[in-house]
Amino acid sequence: MFDFVARHLDSVDGVVFDFGGVVAEAPGDDWPLYALMAKAGVSMEAVKRGNAMHRNDADGGWISFEEMYRRILAENGAVEPYEGFCAEAAAIDAEGWTHLVPATYELMRELKALGKKLGLLSNMSIFFYDNYYLVKAAHVHAIIDVETISAKLLMTKPGREIYDACSKAMGIPPSRLLFLDDIPANVEAARRYGWKSEVYDFRAADRADSR
Repeated sequence: MFDFVARHLDSVDGVVFDFGGVVAEAPGDDWPLYALMAKAGVSMEAVKRGNAMHRNDADGGWISFEEMYRRILAENGAVEPYEGFCAEAAAIDAEGWTHLVPATYELMRELKALGKKLGLLSNMSIFFYDNYYLVKAAHVHAIIDVETISAKLLMTKPGREIYDACSKAMGIPPSRLLFLDDIPANVEAARRYGWKSEVYDFRAADRADSR
């Protein structure tokens, strides 16, 4: 059990996990997406900027991931080098978020055995949820009690509405919930809304547990 989780156990009835960077590893600089976009003349740095600008819209369900990559191409004066290029980019993007973290799943199992209710609160597209999450993370889906998915609600973190929706669906007040996310802004938002929350770094946690 990670120390930053264990210290909250007596004061919470449920633990809510983010997905990317927590349940699954975030893609690194070797992400095949960067090599694909380079074929259209778009650099890694430009892809990262475009993701920072548009990913919230895609995860929130307002645009598709194909449209996100069309926007990134256009903003960099590029065009699709062949038909289906942006669909390929969307598929590679999704695949990059399917490398699951065994330590997180083991933590979920420990918490479940202790009688804690488990939640997932994620900025996630319906495309990813249906075609990747339910397939590649089926065992995670099976153990989670409540899933709060941004694109299903047309809300995204760190907006208060999605945290409130998650708490309501869990049937647990914010003060009795612990939220784990790898993005500090999402953790800080949860604390503002009355949750207990910690920045989750599974690599640091693994090192702490091995001492």
